[in-house]
Amino acid sequence: MSTLEKAIVLLKGLSQEKLDMVVYILESLTVKQKLESMNTEELTPEEAMIIDIALSELENGLGVDAEIVWEEAGI
Repeated sequence: MSTLEKAIVLLKGLSQEKLDMVVYILESLTVKQKLESMNTEELTPEEAMIIDIALSELENGLGVDAEIVWEEAGI
């Protein structure tokens, strides 16, 4: 019996609740695998500082000015 066949037999024996959990775990693993395979690049110290400042502003409730975002997006 192949690994896939074993998995199918095991999955068929699970309750709906446990099957939902297994599907969630498998989806999470798929997303993680996709993220790991992405071509990523290191941030420059300047980029990291800009991101840190922006996150800090969001955490402090300053939010984001929608009009600026729309303008930058060309909307």
